[in-house]
Amino acid sequence: MPKVLTEDQIAFYRDNGYLAPLDGVDPSDTAAMCDDLDAFERDEGALASSIVVKGHLCFRRSFEFSRHPKILDVVEDLIGPNIMVFSSRFWMKPGRDGSFVSWHQDSAYFGLDPHELVTVWLALTDSKPENGCVRVIPGSHRGKSYSHVETYDEKNLLARGQSIEEIDDSNAVDLTLRAGQFSCHHERIVHGSAANDTDAMRVGLGIFYFPAHVKSTLGWRPADLVRGVDEWGHWDADPTPTEDRDERVLAHVREAGKRYTDPQYRQEAETV
Repeated sequence: MPKVLTEDQIAFYRDNGYLAPLDGVDPSDTAAMCDDLDAFERDEGALASSIVVKGHLCFRRSFEFSRHPKILDVVEDLIGPNIMVFSSRFWMKPGRDGSFVSWHQDSAYFGLDPHELVTVWLALTDSKPENGCVRVIPGSHRGKSYSHVETYDEKNLLARGQSIEEIDDSNAVDLTLRAGQFSCHHERIVHGSAANDTDAMRVGLGIFYFPAHVKSTLGWRPADLVRGVDEWGHWDADPTPTEDRDERVLAHVREAGKRYTDPQYRQEAETV
């Protein structure tokens, strides 16, 4: 029996590949997280979105978000009780700077088997069409695996600017969220987001979860058990942060990021 979702919501996710909006984190906590990100920018001279993988490990608050019971209850209803957190990223769009996310499938680069990962996209600020909210193409997770062109466009927030060149987006859906709400989408769904046409920063945290039985197709990699049991042992553990911007953890995160951005890290759609 599901913990929090209705059978209709679960069926909708299975059929359409997404679910939104869902209530999650107190808005006061998301505002505090934005303050943490502002401090990072002042100290480092870069947005936290420059951390391309495992951003949740870099701050105490985001680490707690990745283990938040309201989020994990929904994830459990979608993928089962044995849950690993694989990675995460802060998605930050300054007002009117033209940053966007091209149409893509996460499954082309994540290197997982089987494809059962769910992304939780937690809104740290309000996320709506005018500031570039996530958009999805319903049901595309049940279709083909697309090949992606790696553009390395400096305005594309994806690490390699990976883009699906020809896609019918006439039925695309905007996932509008208030700060503290979240959406869920399947790793094979085609999704992206337009530029932020407002004056304020739009911020979200994407957190990637999969069932513990999922394997890596790209060698031995780390992921953390956040609920249930791991009877399979396919993954090493990530280090646990003891403070914001823990230097030991940051070194681990930087090393993981190098692999993800390496052009030799082939996209799955080229090999299947």
